[in-house]
Amino acid sequence: MAKNTDKLSYEEALEELKQIVSKLNEGKVTLDESLQLYKRGNELAAYCDKKLREVTQKISEVNKATGGEDPLNIEESDV
Repeated sequence: MAKNTDKLSYEEALEELKQIVSKLNEGKVTLDESLQLYKRGNELAAYCDKKLREVTQKISEVNKATGGEDPLNIEESDV
């Protein structure tokens, strides 16, 4: 769990986040462990959100450059 978030793929970060949620839901970790897991979970969630926003922006740019329609119906204000 000590991996640097920036070195993770989106899928790896999401999997780690799922594992953290599972551990927290089990309720079998100490208060201190819960806090550490919560912090890491927030870090991973922010990273995943950032990656999704970056991909959404790139898709929008590709669609504009090619004159194609935006199948995701993405507007600049959404990104």
